[in-house]
Amino acid sequence: MLNSSSPYRFGAMFVTLSAVLHLISPIFGGFSQDALMLFAAGVVYAVIARGLMGDRRWLAYLTFLILMIGSVVALTYAWSLGPVPSWIYVGIIFADWGGVLALFVALWRKPVAVAQA
Repeated sequence: MLNSSSPYRFGAMFVTLSAVLHLISPIFGGFSQDALMLFAAGVVYAVIARGLMGDRRWLAYLTFLILMIGSVVALTYAWSLGPVPSWIYVGIIFADWGGVLALFVALWRKPVAVAQA
């Protein structure tokens, strides 16, 4: 994963961290409905992280929005008294905002021009 030349690889690392936090939530949340919803989102995040390792600018834009929305949702759940511990939600918030920042920096730059034959 680190050997990729994708400009979005740093953002993909944060998305991977967020995916891992989502995926371990059933262990700490007792396989509740909240934990299983986090698990499903973690699978989606893992697929997105793998897709970011390619040079897909459209996916980086979409992931940017998904991470912003996901961090707001995690923030609302962090204050609830649900079965999933709040430290998992706080970790997801930090991982999502790290990904937002990394993708913002990568997307702010002009795309690399592709030589046409």
